[in-house]
Amino acid sequence: MYYRAEQEMSELREIRSVFQGLETLYQTYLPKVDPTLIHDLLIREHEKSERAPFYMVEIFTNSNVNSEDMKEHIYQTTGMLPSIYDNGTHYVTNQRLTLEILKEICSSEDVLEVTGDYTGTLTGRGASHEPREHKH
Repeated sequence: MYYRAEQEMSELREIRSVFQGLETLYQTYLPKVDPTLIHDLLIREHEKSERAPFYMVEIFTNSNVNSEDMKEHIYQTTGMLPSIYDNGTHYVTNQRLTLEILKEICSSEDVLEVTGDYTGTLTGRGASHEPREHKH
């Protein structure tokens, strides 16, 4: 019985270790993106739906960004025009999302953070997140 309990503990340590490694990859390759958003997107991609899932995506930028340039960057990347909040530092779209789109959104030096929630449909919702403490 002791051997089985020790084996189960080892298996759980392995799960935790692999998860920490995955979070390290998230931080390395998509440091501006909320890890919860990445994780949720990967799970939905793994479920193999025919098309990319719909998310309400929120993009936070620095305060000296040109709002029209950022709006155009988001539109060119996502095909959706964002709603703009917080004096031009918070952009919200409801769109189909992929890791490639997340990477492209983050390519702008003005982007500080990207977060969002699965919506399942194109139904529009307003902003619902506050920016985290920026470490970038």
